[in-house]
Amino acid sequence: MATISPSRIPEIPDYLSPEVDANGRVTIRYYHPAARAVWCKTDWNDWEPMAMLPDAGGLWSWTSEPLPPDLYEYSLQVDGALVVDYKNAATKNRFSSFVHVPGPRLLEPNDSAHGTVHIHWYQSTVTGTVRRMHVYTPPGYNSGAAHYPVLYLLHGAGDDDESWVRTGRVNFIMDNLLAQDRARPMVIVMPDGHVLGSNWKEHRGTKLRAFADDFYSHLMPEVERLYRVSADANGRAMAGLSMGGGQTISTGMTRPEMFGAFGLFSSGLWPEITPLLEEALPALRQNPPAPLWIGIGRRDFLFEHCALLRRTFDSGGIPYTYHEDDTAHSWRTWRDYFERFAPLLFPGP
Repeated sequence: MATISPSRIPEIPDYLSPEVDANGRVTIRYYHPAARAVWCKTDWNDWEPMAMLPDAGGLWSWTSEPLPPDLYEYSLQVDGALVVDYKNAATKNRFSSFVHVPGPRLLEPNDSAHGTVHIHWYQSTVTGTVRRMHVYTPPGYNSGAAHYPVLYLLHGAGDDDESWVRTGRVNFIMDNLLAQDRARPMVIVMPDGHVLGSNWKEHRGTKLRAFADDFYSHLMPEVERLYRVSADANGRAMAGLSMGGGQTISTGMTRPEMFGAFGLFSSGLWPEITPLLEEALPALRQNPPAPLWIGIGRRDFLFEHCALLRRTFDSGGIPYTYHEDDTAHSWRTWRDYFERFAPLLFPGP
């Protein structure tokens, strides 16, 4: 077998990726002198492939138009294969990377008091595994004895229980809402939505039932044992994005006596969920959630699923608040929806 001498291995040049200039333009670079084609896909372009161009030394690059302040995602493809931007340590799911365009947004950490994000593990007999959740407690939680309302916040199919912190920046958003006196202090519980495998489309009905069984048998009792949270329906809420919205329907809305409010972000109805919701409509009429908040973007691939969801609520006489905008299926949308939804929860006397 032929060997390559270390002296013949090309040295990777020193370069920066991603780079954000003063006007908010993002430049993404990738070194691969043997590549024939390198593509960049970004959430601000709705994941449309953008061709990167090489210089004479094999350093490929692409520069965006000026972007407004936010946290963005991108991925790279080299000759048809997904690759990681090895110059960028901010990643998720191995192949997606983050770039932060700074500016005055609620997702930015401020100088006021900060809450705490806890990582908690528990044993589940439903899955036969040790499972994980992230829990946000608001500023002042550790120095008092008060009980707090609790929001169970669910992620989507492409993420995990860390995502609402890592990508959603929910801890910083909540800190800022509290500092501005725009929301009530609350505990936010972020479960792992993946049970019995991570493919949401496969055996969806079985996974929905398993998630609900794990939630009521293990997760909620563990939260109420470890944290000072309300055990009253008016002090509990559930919300989720995409897959997590479906789980909010199948786990929360089927037990409306357990929750006082719901949020559905970029979600809708699937065949496995529709009969569950239809069966729950009479109980939802008796226990109308306040609020029941629905948000969807017109460019979201689940827009028609959401339209079916709204028609089902309309036919069942269930009131809701509806927000529609010109966005797609992305974390930038879901951070905005959380900012709109959280101030509506748990109104005080």
